[in-house]
Amino acid sequence: MKATALFMTAGALAAVSAGAYDGYGYDPRPASAYNDTISGAARIGYDSRYAYKDLVASSLLNRSGVFTFGGEVDLNLVKDWKQEIGAEYLAFCDGLLSDKNAFDADWKAVKELFPNLTFRGGYEFNYGGLPGYLSKYTGKAPHSVAQSFTAGLAYDDPGHGYFGALDVQYGFYGMTGWRIDLNAGRRWSGLIHEKVDLELSAGTSYSSSYWGAGVAGFDQFNIKLAAPVRISGVDSQNGFRVIPFIQFDWAGNTRSDIRRYTGMSTIEDFRIRVGVEAVYRF
Repeated sequence: MKATALFMTAGALAAVSAGAYDGYGYDPRPASAYNDTISGAARIGYDSRYAYKDLVASSLLNRSGVFTFGGEVDLNLVKDWKQEIGAEYLAFCDGLLSDKNAFDADWKAVKELFPNLTFRGGYEFNYGGLPGYLSKYTGKAPHSVAQSFTAGLAYDDPGHGYFGALDVQYGFYGMTGWRIDLNAGRRWSGLIHEKVDLELSAGTSYSSSYWGAGVAGFDQFNIKLAAPVRISGVDSQNGFRVIPFIQFDWAGNTRSDIRRYTGMSTIEDFRIRVGVEAVYRF
């Protein structure tokens, strides 16, 4: 029933997309955004504690945080479809995860369904990090590797400030099973300063047998506050931005089962994370 409630949100995202575009003559995402031959982003950041999709690793695994270096490239795929190719390198400051720095990569096919609402589906690869480490530690794979198929909906309306995403993940190598991630939020452009926005969002995730056989329930709940600062560029879509943030993370009801299955302190019950990210989007 809990998982069904999350899936029902997909319909809500579609309904919001149809209603939020009010026809006032402002197109939040011009046609050129989908016709560009190439676009993308480069980013570097620091997070005071490593988290895999907002599930915070314990201090045994990482205590002093992680530096991230990554980016993505958006290319045309076929008519009305684009593809996103992304990669990220994670350098852990300490903890058991620091024995093997992590590398994540993904590929997604993306199609706009309605104004501001897109479908995306593809493949995710994890080397190291929480999924990679546990794949080898629990004997599910000979190497620190996890692989998944993903599909979901993403909503972003720069004109009205609403955004959200519903993502379904099926792990087929290493960490095997289902995960569902849901988040939604609001962006206020120029609320603090003409070049400083404010974003408030909340999210949760649900899993079934991903962390271990029979482990099912909510993995985490989070609330995030961010203040993107536009250093260059005329809007929130392109140019250079610096994004400081603070996030409150609570472990869900799967925390005890995850610890019992892995045989160690794997995730935190509660953690306040702070960090900053510098992003250049072109």
